[in-house]
Amino acid sequence: MPIKLPIKATAASNKNKTLGKNATQPEYPETKHQIPTPFIDKISLVLTPPNDEDSYEIFNAVFSVADDNTLFSDAPGGKKGAFKFAKRIILKSVFDFKRLPLFQMSYDKHKKQALKLRLEFVPVDLGPKGMAELHVAVNMFFDGGWEYVVHHAHITRIDVTVDIPDTRMDSFLFLPQQAATTTQWQYKGKLQSYYSGKSKGNQTKIYDRKAKRLSKGQQWPGKAAVRIERKLINQHNMKLSDLHTLANPFAGMTMTENVPQPPDSPPTKKWVWAVFCDSVKVRGLTDALALLPQAQRTKFRKYIKANPISWWKPDEIWKTWGPMLDELQIAKSNWE
Repeated sequence: MPIKLPIKATAASNKNKTLGKNATQPEYPETKHQIPTPFIDKISLVLTPPNDEDSYEIFNAVFSVADDNTLFSDAPGGKKGAFKFAKRIILKSVFDFKRLPLFQMSYDKHKKQALKLRLEFVPVDLGPKGMAELHVAVNMFFDGGWEYVVHHAHITRIDVTVDIPDTRMDSFLFLPQQAATTTQWQYKGKLQSYYSGKSKGNQTKIYDRKAKRLSKGQQWPGKAAVRIERKLINQHNMKLSDLHTLANPFAGMTMTENVPQPPDSPPTKKWVWAVFCDSVKVRGLTDALALLPQAQRTKFRKYIKANPISWWKPDEIWKTWGPMLDELQIAKSNWE
């Protein structure tokens, strides 16, 4: 049976009401070097109990603490589809209600069995302290706590993200792979975001963090910053223990100067290049390239790709992925 560790009463639920929408947690790990550290902005996990015994024990353990307001808080809108049980897991180090982990469960009431369980949260909001608290919390219904999740849960979605401080959206170009579905959004003539890929599949998002925060009526005390995010779904039954071997999702992403001087080999007329640059500002790089004849499109695309922005180094960025995971403890399986 799951080991029930005592959890001290917390005022987190009350603080959630008083801090309001402007409450913020640390946005991302501090960068110790010039190379930014990637982090997990969101993760969704689905766990199917491996046998009937676990299914029965988890069902009974969950409902034995379902009304414990030091462990759970109601999750409005969380009961979707087969998930008839939905709660937010209370963590005393997380003050914003919306940042608390969402826990959902589908079950067979007559057989008293848990059929499927789902966890969704933002790891960067929790940090190592929050992950340790989550381990204690789920120990109330999973034998072994977070270790059980590491061994049995599958990742259905993971958003791998990196923040580039002191950077504006109009200071670079994003060159997506050919044939990718790309959308560009502007507000009052200023570029706000790029979306590449379909919303229901793997997708790249690049956006102005300051603009997004201010649009929600939230505070932004710092300078301009750009967030580059890769949403990955259905990663072939990937488990948390596989995160260290995740292929670099930023590999192959090209960020270039905005915009370099016209190519001179073979030479391009200045007015042709000027018209193309104006088209990029109005339509975005992908649509501007699409308007060109095939030969010119190939030439311009190759030339732009040959002028990468100095701060975008995917291989160097990815070297900090493993140390970040170790510090966060999200894949830790030897909890004591």
